Amino acid sequence: MTDILRAATTDAPGIDVKEMIDRGAWTPYQKLVLALIALAYVTDGVANQSLGLAIPALMRDWGLGRGAFAPIAAVGLVGLTIGALVGGVLGDRFGRRWTMIASTAFFGLATMAQAWVTNPTELLVLRFIDGIGIGAMIPNGAAMIVEFTPARKRAFALSIGMAFIAAGAMVSGLIGNLVVEPYGWEGIFLALGGIGVAVSLLLLVLLPESPIFLVVSGAGRARIRAAALRCGVEIGDAPLVAVGPPAGPKRMPLSTLFAPAVASSTVFLWIAFFFCLLANYAMFSWVPAMLASLGFALSLTGLGMTFLSLGGILGGIGCGWLIARYGSRLVVLILAGGGVAASLALGTYTGSVASGARADLSVVLALLFVIGIFASGLLNGLYTFSAFIYPDHARSTGVGAAAAAGRIGAIASSFAGVFALSAGGASGYFQLIAGSLAISLVMVALIKRQIARDA
Repeated sequence: MTDILRAATTDAPGIDVKEMIDRGAWTPYQKLVLALIALAYVTDGVANQSLGLAIPALMRDWGLGRGAFAPIAAVGLVGLTIGALVGGVLGDRFGRRWTMIASTAFFGLATMAQAWVTNPTELLVLRFIDGIGIGAMIPNGAAMIVEFTPARKRAFALSIGMAFIAAGAMVSGLIGNLVVEPYGWEGIFLALGGIGVAVSLLLLVLLPESPIFLVVSGAGRARIRAAALRCGVEIGDAPLVAVGPPAGPKRMPLSTLFAPAVASSTVFLWIAFFFCLLANYAMFSWVPAMLASLGFALSLTGLGMTFLSLGGILGGIGCGWLIARYGSRLVVLILAGGGVAASLALGTYTGSVASGARADLSVVLALLFVIGIFASGLLNGLYTFSAFIYPDHARSTGVGAAAAAGRIGAIASSFAGVFALSAGGASGYFQLIAGSLAISLVMVALIKRQIARDA
């Protein structure tokens, strides 16, 4: 291995593995870990969007209105909320690796099982189970990216990883378009859930445990040394220093989130997450139904998800690069403001279409692409905040708690989205999204703990 950073073995009181990884090179092995987590995030996005893609076909086959699916979407998001919080705590107590593998397999199997439901009640139960697994993945993946990546590349790497959630939504839209006509909604659930199961097996073989978690949990020295060496760090024989208390089975780091140094940032971050995820889930859950309400065929409704997700990928990756270059405050405020403006523009356009006329699909898709850039970029910026704010021993819990607060907003989106569509049509729907992003903008402006340039 080249570019190995070696620890001094003289009079140093101890070796801080985290600090050495922060100063070290970004090795091919660390990039492989990022690629694996990004792939896992693809499956998260794929499974998470399966219901939204299936709803138009389920409405047709079961003879139900879109309002009948609001409770189903909401209970799935309740599962996501529980999964995000519990998954974060489990990751801090028992390890990021096993929590990620188990959650990926869990939601993949639960998504596939939805292909055999015969009524809304069965679908509701499985969406709740599905949501728990989906919610548990994100905080552990974010913690692993932070802990495997040198400080100067961390914001960029985290945003790349988070962008692949949007990539998963894009993949789901493409697959949905291919399978919905020949195989119906059953084919959507089987295909998208099967991807999650396959990726969980790949993670089982290739995904390592975080060396930082190994240190703070008191793992054996030989295991820590091997994990650090794969990251380009040779710790030698000096004693190890763990920052913060051990992440042992008796430790519950929830109180850390309200320590004086981070308490106000935690509150504002949670509110920003609430409204940002309300906006994002309102889009991803109801865009197919919104396009159907504008008169577009079922085979075209998945295109809205695809263009929204393409914008999300671009916005997510660009967010990380811009934060590293300019710091977080300016970048995230511009993303929030841009999302508000683009949502209002699309709401104005759809509201101006004459009654009985059909909106221009190319205009709608182009504006959805732009909204995706800003709204998903904002969400990635918030996840980057949450992974930077908290100490090592509480990182998964901090990200999970913030995500859980956001999932409550996502739950609200199940009812707010269908209400906005029913009461105000597509125009009212985009006004809801714009208002939610505007509140997120204000909360971001109030967060004191920002990421500086080249963090």
